[in-house]
Amino acid sequence: MSAPRVEPVVRIRCTPEQEGRTVAALRAAGFEAERSLTWLVVRDACPDAVNEALAAGGAPTRVAVRERLGALLGWLLDHEGRVAGHEAALERQVRRVLEDGGLGQRYQPRDAPALASAAAALHDRLLATGAGFVPWADFAAACLVERPA
Repeated sequence: MSAPRVEPVVRIRCTPEQEGRTVAALRAAGFEAERSLTWLVVRDACPDAVNEALAAGGAPTRVAVRERLGALLGWLLDHEGRVAGHEAALERQVRRVLEDGGLGQRYQPRDAPALASAAAALHDRLLATGAGFVPWADFAAACLVERPA
């Protein structure tokens, strides 16, 4: 397991009805949220720590990268880890994690062969752990490269 990875922004999408409870859950864990268009944003935080704060506080929302990462992991399970012939779809899934998370300027997906290999390893990890949790830092290390500043 990698060390927690701090990101410049952690996005949370919530309805106006959910916002109060979401902000309260974040505040109780020591995070400050600010409104940015359709998102609540926590700056300079680990997405997993923010997500844990939301869950612990009973918020009905989750961090955008965790939601999209969950969809990607579900896609891998549905495809039984076989990405040959589906590389473009895999890359689209990874790009959605970045786009929804607001991290597309910081990261990009690894090249197709490295991404396919990482996806196969993630699938094997899911099976070995009973579809356990994949930390953001582990996903980022396996599937992403940082863009030059």
